[in-house]
Amino acid sequence: MMLHAAAVLCLLAAHDEKLSVSKVEVRDDGIVWTVDVPLQGLEKVLKLPADPVELSDSQFLGMKDDIVKYLRTCLKLEINGAAVEGEAEALEPLLETFPATGEKIIAHARQAFRFRSPSPVKRAVLRGAFFSTVTDRHHALLTVSWNGVSRRFSRYGPFELEITPAKINPTFWSTAREFLLWGMHHILIGFDHIAFLLALLLGTRKMGEMVRVVTSFTVAHSLTLLLAARDLIRLPSAVTESLIAASIVYVAAENYFIKEARHRWILTFAFGLVHGLGFSSMLRDRLVDLDSITMPVVWFNLGVELGQIAILLVVFPLLSWIRRGADETASDRRQRLLVRVGSAPILLLGLGWLVDRMFQLGRMPF
Repeated sequence: MMLHAAAVLCLLAAHDEKLSVSKVEVRDDGIVWTVDVPLQGLEKVLKLPADPVELSDSQFLGMKDDIVKYLRTCLKLEINGAAVEGEAEALEPLLETFPATGEKIIAHARQAFRFRSPSPVKRAVLRGAFFSTVTDRHHALLTVSWNGVSRRFSRYGPFELEITPAKINPTFWSTAREFLLWGMHHILIGFDHIAFLLALLLGTRKMGEMVRVVTSFTVAHSLTLLLAARDLIRLPSAVTESLIAASIVYVAAENYFIKEARHRWILTFAFGLVHGLGFSSMLRDRLVDLDSITMPVVWFNLGVELGQIAILLVVFPLLSWIRRGADETASDRRQRLLVRVGSAPILLLGLGWLVDRMFQLGRMPF
């Protein structure tokens, strides 16, 4: 008898808090999110009326209010940008058969929530944090159905999943557009990358120098971005972000001593490798949902380059105008002043980022 109970417990232990399975259906009037959670996991966050092995159907169904209350804290949903409260539907026990005896035991709880929408669903954001108080490596498997097409997603720990028709049934051009715009957005709000680029531009006076610097940076971060996206190279995020800050400090400080930028492209290439790892850290989670990653990475990188070009088209002519003097001596004097004045705030900002990221203080605003 004790051996039998131990075997059943082992069977249940295979269905603990580390895994949940969800089915998300996008309908005309909203979304139905059905989640299967293991009873063994619920035992760790709720008080069960009996041992999981001995729990009856009536005892299980009597727990509905507690299970629904707990799951409401675990899953949140936005439809078209507005948070929606889910209406709990019937609670269903999922049975599993013990092979040795044919005995059926309750292994999972299946609970559906209906999220109603007054208008057709165009975009939704799913947020989940199942069993976050007992594990940080919970694996959530989600199958999302929309317009007759289904797609499976896999997430670990607390997650946020944005869904649109294009993400459920991606085409070549919808994927290209998404990653192109994402790359442009990322560089234009990436203040550390912009600061690095500005520090480089302050030290370059000729168009040829600028082209070499920008090209080497592009080639370098394209290389590591692709390698990191394929998970062939990976550094802890804190290390990567600290190295990016260090690159800003170095280039801004070097501006006070450098006389010409003819060979600066070599240093820029080395730092570009680090910045590529920074780009990849936020790209990796999105790529796990795609069948192929090469073209999305290429489009993302192209978006980054378009963003850089936009910055260059604004900044370089402005710097050239400031440098312009009545003669060569006046131009040199203006260049030295521009470098000293312009590099100082970048240097201070880089030092702030470096200290903040090395010691993980979280006090810098961006």
